Formats: sequence, structure tokens, C-alpha cells
Amino acid sequence: MNIWDKLQNLDQRWYYYILLIAISLPIVRPWGLPIKTGAESEAFHNSIEALSEGSAVFLVVGYRTDSLVEMDPQLTVVFRRALEKGVKVITWGAVDEGAMVAQNVMKSLSDEMGAVYGVDWINLGYKPISDALLQKMIDDFPQAMAYSEIGGGRLDSFEITKNFNSVTQADLIVCFSNVTPSPAQSILRMISIPTGVPIVMGTASISVPGEMPYYASGQYKGLICGLRGAAEYELLASHPGSAILGMDAQSAAHVLVIVLIAIGNLGHFLSKKGR
Repeated sequence: MNIWDKLQNLDQRWYYYILLIAISLPIVRPWGLPIKTGAESEAFHNSIEALSEGSAVFLVVGYRTDSLVEMDPQLTVVFRRALEKGVKVITWGAVDEGAMVAQNVMKSLSDEMGAVYGVDWINLGYKPISDALLQKMIDDFPQAMAYSEIGGGRLDSFEITKNFNSVTQADLIVCFSNVTPSPAQSILRMISIPTGVPIVMGTASISVPGEMPYYASGQYKGLICGLRGAAEYELLASHPGSAILGMDAQSAAHVLVIVLIAIGNLGHFLSKKGR
């Protein structure tokens, strides 16, 4: 049996071991592969950069723990940039795990940057999304949020929400979502279009086809597309992080797959020729 026959009969587990090594190397020692930024990420970045100190962002978290790898880097870099600019961040969990995953990211980052909860940012917890709730956010925001934040404190006891009576007081709505139906599309229909409050959106790669038409039509003012989009935003914001590392690892996996396909085809033809 020649080497090509041996490779074709190799235990498949060895390929997974090789894949594990391949994606681990760029994480341990980043390669710094070049990443070209797209118009969607640049538009998202420009929307954040246009905010002035003291502006308010209404940040909607509509993803669960199954999407952390792609969505957490988006939330992390945008929240970091908002705090750097002195932008107030009012966060709402639009799905059952949304407030929890947001708290995990935002609490550690705010501690690192010295941001004050209730002054620079606040987490309003989970409130099930519906058209009635979104309309109430326009008419009476504190009532829509049940007058409380994630820890049970009254909204009027925090500086950031004391006089925040309508979502229309936000200068920008930022939605990170990877669920169906899309919270961003509901917010666009119920809040952004009727009131004119601009909205930008970040989503996982699998959901990009469903969200792209709203960016292409100009209704979303920016769009972060999956882990690649997060890496682009990290570059634009000058905050390289886990998304860029993830792109290096993803590239390593793609290169390995191409090499294995090439070796597999070469081995097939050489083995056939030998026989």
C-alpha cells in the first residue's frame, strides 16, 4: 500500500486533530492577515462616530448564547467605542437571554474603562417584544420598561433614565440580533420609520441575507455582517480584538480544507493510475 492509499484510509479523527492545531496557531500567535472593510461596516462606524458626547443610544440585544462567537465581538467593540465618546447607552434585552449576554459583556468592559452604571450605561433587562411594547416606548418609555432596570431599581432613580420618557429621545438605535422574527425589522417598522430615529444593525452571517435589503434600501444606516463585519469594525475603531483573531483562525481552517481537498483529489488520481 503506497502513501496515497494510506492517506485515503486514514482515521478521520486525525483530520480533526490537524484542524484543531490549525485554528489554534493564529489565536496563540496572530497572523495579522489584511482585512478590507466594506461599505456596510463603514456606514455603521460613521453612524457611531457622528454621535456627540452626551448623546443617547438605545441598544437592543436580540441574540442568545448560541450566537456569542459572532455577536459578542460586535457588542464589545461598539460599546467600548460609545463609552470612549461619552455616549450614554440604554440597553434592552429583546429576547429571553439578551439582557444576560449583554450584562456579561458590558459589566466587565465598563469596569475596565471606569464607566458608572446608571450614569454612563444601564441594562433594562428582558421585556418580550411586541408591537404594543414598541408603541409604548414612544408614548411612555418608563411604563414600557415596567419602571425598572435589570436589578429591580426604579428608572427615575438613575441619572441616565431619570428624564428619558420616550425612545424618540435616543439619537440612534443600535440592534444586535440573530433571531427570527428580527427585532430590528420590527423596530424599523414601529419606531424608526414613523419617528425618524435612525437605526443601525449587527447580525450573524447566516442572517445577513434577510437583513441586507433593509441596508441596501437605506433604512438601516449601517450593518455589521457576522464575525467578518465585527473584525472590520474593530479595524475602523482602532480596537483589534477577538473578531480579528477569529478571522485569522477562520482563514487557517479554510486554507487547511483547500489543501486537504487538493491532496485528496491528487491521491485519488495517483492511486487510480497506479492500479
